[in-house]
Amino acid sequence: MLRRGLRCGDFAGHSEEISADCGLCRRIGQGPAIQQASARKIGIMNQNQSNASVEPPKKRSLWRQPAGVYLVSATEFWERFSYYGMTAMLVLFLSSAIPDGGLGWSRDEALHAYGIFGGAAFALPALGGWICDRWLGHHRGVVGGGLGILAGNAALFAAGYVLGEMRTILAMAGLALVVFGTGLLKPAVSALIGGLYDSEDGDARQAGYTLFMMGIWLGSIGGTIFSGAFGEALGWRWGFLASAVGMALGLCLYLAQSDRLIGTMQRQPQAEIAANRQKGSVPGACLAIACMTFFTAIYAIAFYQKAGVLTLMVRDSTERFAFGATIPAALFLTVSTVGFVLLAPVAQMIDDKLAAQGRQPDIFMKQAAGLAALLIGYFFFIGAANESAGGGLHSPLWIVAGYLFFSVGDVLIWPPQISTISRIAPAHRVGLLIGVWYVTVGVGNYMAGWLGPLASEIGQVSYFISIQALLGVSIVILLVLRWTVPALRRAADPDAE
Repeated sequence: MLRRGLRCGDFAGHSEEISADCGLCRRIGQGPAIQQASARKIGIMNQNQSNASVEPPKKRSLWRQPAGVYLVSATEFWERFSYYGMTAMLVLFLSSAIPDGGLGWSRDEALHAYGIFGGAAFALPALGGWICDRWLGHHRGVVGGGLGILAGNAALFAAGYVLGEMRTILAMAGLALVVFGTGLLKPAVSALIGGLYDSEDGDARQAGYTLFMMGIWLGSIGGTIFSGAFGEALGWRWGFLASAVGMALGLCLYLAQSDRLIGTMQRQPQAEIAANRQKGSVPGACLAIACMTFFTAIYAIAFYQKAGVLTLMVRDSTERFAFGATIPAALFLTVSTVGFVLLAPVAQMIDDKLAAQGRQPDIFMKQAAGLAALLIGYFFFIGAANESAGGGLHSPLWIVAGYLFFSVGDVLIWPPQISTISRIAPAHRVGLLIGVWYVTVGVGNYMAGWLGPLASEIGQVSYFISIQALLGVSIVILLVLRWTVPALRRAADPDAE
């Protein structure tokens, strides 16, 4: 619906066509231009109504999206470059000896600290989303958050040049700034995507968020390769500097192009925008969002083991020598992200075909399938643990195969979830509810780090089987709720209004 009708080259961020049906046009075009265009469009339709029926809106392909989607996705690419590059090094940095540039913490202390940091980074977006909805607006949330992340990585870089307590103080201050910045930026940048679509554009919106998530994972690949590898090879401070430079590039790009490709509307608090936006509430929306976020936390507990227990497993027990060199442990984290980038376009095409046939699975069926993909992936990690149980090294193929199933889970979880929340949430609470969704991801992230030391106590195989049991029980409960609670089924309908 975004591109039907007449030309609207005068409107920032939407230079294709104008339509009275388009939410973006209605929000930007408050003057006589939109009224005249609407009148002309109505006249054309009335003239042709007796001769032909109005054609239904064409399906939007994955790549044919508003230009603002590409800008926001590129901005998020650099933010995730910074974040995932830093987190790929975090446990290793905290647990490295002081002469090696680390803090000299124990393995368990480093895992607990990672859990606290990751949980806070995903929990603060609830507060940040509320602040952006209420006062700042999404544009200022992106800029303020980006500056906080940049300052945090700069502090971590500076920590490499000092010793003693000052190193710890600078490192903790840097992590706090990254958490603060992430709390503002994540809900704001995620909500910007949804603001580029009308409420009826459910399939196009999901495609837009698929591109957005591809930007996220491409950024995580770049960050892990450059920042993580720099940190391991040259010293941790250089990895943190690479993360700071990445965030600076993202901010410069966004500030240079946001007015032209997104417009100035998102500079207003969302509550003010909602006052002029007509959007009915979806029956059962809050219950559906609560259900999605709860099971997303379960997913995150299993998924984010890869930055803790699984990364340490790769470092200590995986055969990483190949082609005359040792592959950095952090590099294995890119397997699931590369898999997502490759699988996402294919998954979107399949989803579009199923939608055209009236057989598109709803959000809860996709979520159950995503949980099942992780459950299958853990069979490969169990195989790896068994192979290295005698003190030897296991094949890296176990890790690669397991992470590829993580890729399948990501495709089924992340784009559909955030797209659905942005579509069915009340207009004046989009940022807040996206932030609440991130909170549950943060809870899962924290629990992943908090539970991590159990792998040493009960053994890796028993630990991985316990995670599989959690995933299996969650799948059963989710499907039972989906079939027995009518409000969930109504909200899950892709065409629900």
